[in-house]
Formats: sequence, structure tokens, C-alpha cells
Amino acid sequence: MLFEDYFELYKADVIGTIRLNTWMTKEHMIRTKILPFFSGMKMSEIKPVVVKKWHNVLLNIENAEGQAYKPTYLKSIHAQLSCMFNHAVKYYGLRQNPCKVTGRIGKQKSDEEVEFWTKEEYMQFIEAVKDKDISFYAFEILYWTGIRLGELRALTKADFDFDKKTMRISKSAQRINGEEIITDPKTPKSKRTIMLPDFLIRELKDYFLKIEYFSENEQIFPKCKTYFNKEMERGIKKSKVKKIKLHALRHSHCYDR
Repeated sequence: MLFEDYFELYKADVIGTIRLNTWMTKEHMIRTKILPFFSGMKMSEIKPVVVKKWHNVLLNIENAEGQAYKPTYLKSIHAQLSCMFNHAVKYYGLRQNPCKVTGRIGKQKSDEEVEFWTKEEYMQFIEAVKDKDISFYAFEILYWTGIRLGELRALTKADFDFDKKTMRISKSAQRINGEEIITDPKTPKSKRTIMLPDFLIRELKDYFLKIEYFSENEQIFPKCKTYFNKEMERGIKKSKVKKIKLHALRHSHCYDR
């Protein structure tokens, strides 16, 4: 069987077992980083030496910014190929996974420093975005609770219990092909109930008064990922704090503790 034909079998087997946005990430990686090299090859003829040659190709490719791929990204690409071969061994009688012989490419963890803001930096930033209610309250939740953006975007009034001072995380919002889709959180353990500090409870009560016309199960932060990234950039520019990525607010939450 040719590698590209096996990919179609693999896709049919896997696509219904994982979140759609997770599959789309995997498929993009396969189509852009794996299929171009292995197409036309028979599965049984892809030996460890062939995988090693593929490693060398990846090591010499540059991204859109003209830089080599990060070691952590290379590790992820290799892991995806290995996953495909493991599936073929388990379900389709392939004799061995050649990736197990070659070993990994790249690193499991990055040598780069973890991005985060100190509490003082965050307070400068939040002052700069408090002119927009959705931005202010959304970033307050992201920073003080450490939840993911998809989890934030899926929040509804029904997820809060102000008497118990809790917030329930049970779903995640993803925009896929222009359509808003509500899925389970990233992992089973991601379903959790978070205790909220008193000041955040007071802020959220104020926000709920401003959106009192929202139904109990309506998303209270009805904005896409692009909106929050742009608001992050606006707040950074206005407050003059160091630039970090939106996801790094989770790191800031941890470091502040």
C-alpha cells in the first residue's frame, strides 16, 4: 500500500475519535510536513534510513520567517509520523514502526525561557484595556484563573455559582471553517471547578448586570480568538509592557502564585 493511500485509511479511523480541531492540526502537519516526502513510497519499504533522510530534510527547512523549525516542533512532527506507523502495526499488519529505530528528532522541551508577566506588569496591561468591558473581564478571568482561551469563550452564566464562589469548566469553544463549535475541554482532566477570589466575584457580578439580557446558556464572551489577540496587542502597545503571547497568561497565572 502506498503511504498516501494509507493516510486515507488512517484518517477514516482516527477523525471520529478526537476533537475536530485536534484532527485539523494533525492533518495540516501530515499534509504539509509528511506527505510531500513519503508520497509514492510503499508503507513496507519505508525503512529507518528513509525516516532519517526525512529528518535531514526537516532540519534544513525554514519557516515563513526564514528560521529553522524549533526543536519542540520537530519533535511533534516526528511523533505524528510515528503515531501513523504505530496505527499501521496495530491494525493493518505492518511489521515494524521505523520511527522507533531512528529515535526522535528535536526536543521534548524548549530551551527558550517561559514567557510570563509579573503581577505589576499585568496590572499595567489591564488598565490599558479596561475601556472595553469584554476585554477587561475576559483578561481578568484568564489571568487570575489560568484557564485556556477556548474554555473562556465557552463560558455561560450557568457555569458560575456566586454563592459558592466557583466557576465550572466543562467545555471549550473553537471556530472551525467559520463555524462556532462547542467541544469537550482539551483533556478529560480539564473538566474542573475553580474557586474564584472575592474581588473577581464582585467584578463578574458587575459584568452580569451589563449582560443581563444574555440567557443562562449563552456565551458571555462572544468574540473570536482574533479579537482577543488584537486586544492583547493593543493593551501591550498602550501599557508598554513586554510583549508575550495570549496563551502565556496561563504561565503568568502560575508564576504569580
